[in-house]
Amino acid sequence: MRATRRSPGLISLVLCLGLLAAGCATSKSAGSAAQPRRGGGLVLGAQQWPACLNPISQCASSRWTFWVADQYVLPKLMYLDAQNNPQPSALITETPTEANGGIKRDPFTLIFHLDPKAVWDDNTPITSADVEFTRQAYLATKGPVGFGYDQIESIDTTSTKTVVVRFKAPFADWPLLFGGAQGHVLKKAAFPRGPDVTNEMQTALPFSGMPWKLQGFTKDRAVLVRNTNYWVPSELPLLDQVTFVPNADQDAALSSLLGGQVSGIFRQPSPGFSKRLQAANVKYRIGGDTNFEGMWPNLSRPPLNDPQVRKALFMSVDRNEILNTFIKPDFPDAQLLNCGGWVPTVGKWCDNTQFADISYDPEGAKAVLQNDGWTPGADGVFAKDGQRLDLEFNTVSGNSRREQVQRLVISQAQKAGIAFHVNNYPRTQLVQEAVRHGNFGVAIFAEVADPNPSVTGIFACDAIPSPVNQFSGLNYSQWCDQAATAVMKQSDGEVDMDKRIGMIHEIGKAVRSDLVWLPFYQLPLVGAWRSDRVAGPIGDFTMSAYTNFWNINKWHLP
Repeated sequence: MRATRRSPGLISLVLCLGLLAAGCATSKSAGSAAQPRRGGGLVLGAQQWPACLNPISQCASSRWTFWVADQYVLPKLMYLDAQNNPQPSALITETPTEANGGIKRDPFTLIFHLDPKAVWDDNTPITSADVEFTRQAYLATKGPVGFGYDQIESIDTTSTKTVVVRFKAPFADWPLLFGGAQGHVLKKAAFPRGPDVTNEMQTALPFSGMPWKLQGFTKDRAVLVRNTNYWVPSELPLLDQVTFVPNADQDAALSSLLGGQVSGIFRQPSPGFSKRLQAANVKYRIGGDTNFEGMWPNLSRPPLNDPQVRKALFMSVDRNEILNTFIKPDFPDAQLLNCGGWVPTVGKWCDNTQFADISYDPEGAKAVLQNDGWTPGADGVFAKDGQRLDLEFNTVSGNSRREQVQRLVISQAQKAGIAFHVNNYPRTQLVQEAVRHGNFGVAIFAEVADPNPSVTGIFACDAIPSPVNQFSGLNYSQWCDQAATAVMKQSDGEVDMDKRIGMIHEIGKAVRSDLVWLPFYQLPLVGAWRSDRVAGPIGDFTMSAYTNFWNINKWHLP
């Protein structure tokens, strides 16, 4: 649904369905030639279209802000490899460690050495002043991406090519600042009005420190061209141009790929997609994503503020039927997700037992409601104090899988005496308006698991969207547990991973205890491409935080 705290994460559980029949390929089978062809262009389909390109403001609540443009243009200090492990980018000479003097403990300090050759696309040097300006921008600009930058005490820019970052306290997730999935370094000279960049980068990224430049961005296309001043010649794009176009509808996206209107897609799969791709001999790769999907009640809205109602609601949903119907036909190894804010294939943060005791039990749900003072009406739907247990149900309109899941949940819950009325929204409206402002009942959407296990941004009390934070908070369930919030913030500064795992599991128990949401599954994603139109290491980054499009500089025409 949105980007949130996100830095990425994941992923394993890679499954090549159908093997040769499906054309499921590794980078070798993608057809990378000994001397790849240079020149030409590609058109790729984007599942969502960002409202703007700002990597810090509310536009960053869509991951496609990064996947359509930002990640190919804006440089990072640290990036994530195909397995989502932090690595030094071309912008720095090496990863800071205690052994090389790049990490100091008291006070907690990082020292990054910028590559002396690193320049912006106008050939001006990328300097420590750009990094310091970026920190100020993350603090001055209201948006979902800002976690951790407030933990920096200062950045010493005495040396133009050495960045000395001093923290207020030890900060465990430092590799994700100015990098990771959403972090970047901005060009100070591009913003003469100062670090509040809320209204900047709406339809343009007027600078680049990566292999690509953004030539143009409109509501129906984003055009990337080669940055000829990129300082790493081996990373210069083989293609002259890559164009992204919006391709939101799931069935239409597959049709456009099969019909050749686009050469590649990356998206959530619709039911039965694998059969269509196999029949057309289209190559693809699928696996469990960093996204985890489930059902999120609005804890501020009666009667969902009653934990007994939430308990009955969760008991009225058959998660196994949902998994078997919509996920396993295309992803047979998929399992129910049973942890509160993580996935089992990212680190050791997911105690995948915490929600395992919640199973489908409509008669048990009825008993819970009756003990809570609800009585069944003539139509079988429970009521209390004149209020019928008829819950508003929301998801993304036009998302066929989620709408089908929604219909199945309605039929399941009916057996427990719980009714729903559907009020679905276009994707942007659901995220930016309904959910962000608490105008929903029970919603089906996805969150993102990160290598950074922090869930402070989506579960802490002060992350509830409100006028105080200009509705930039991401705790959409509006859950507030002060004790759990204290543990979240304590864990954010714990650099001892063994101690941190215990804290994270403690938070997960609190999420389960208060029935903050009902996990369904890791949401599978698929990267698919026309091998008659594009070659190279196309599938390598499919399961990364950056999508299979991340390394388009290595792609070429067959």
